Amino acid sequence: MGVLKSVQLVTEDMVEIVFYDDFHFNLERIKESYKETEAVTKGLKLKRLVICGKHTEIDKEARDYGKVMNEQLSAQVVAEALVVHSFTQKMITNLYLKYIQKSYPAKSFTDVQKAKDWLAMF
Repeated sequence: MGVLKSVQLVTEDMVEIVFYDDFHFNLERIKESYKETEAVTKGLKLKRLVICGKHTEIDKEARDYGKVMNEQLSAQVVAEALVVHSFTQKMITNLYLKYIQKSYPAKSFTDVQKAKDWLAMF
């Protein structure tokens, strides 16, 4: 079992990354999530639909690593939609979005279909 519930290409230009519920991301686990994603995306330029698990958390060290990785991956990401389930996730995601929006379009949602509709614009 990996650290991600699933990573799959849902269309020829979109990858869906789903986190487990009740999961805590530390530095080791976030690094593994990037490896799992790369195994599927293989460096292709794609839209990313990221679905956070309910009650999933990420510590500061892992968030900082994610910011660095997303800057490095900016040439591979067309746009990113993050689906969150709680107010706490929304607050953390909004801080994260401030950093990655410099590299590519990114937005958070509470509805998967709305996130897909937004990604379809790119």
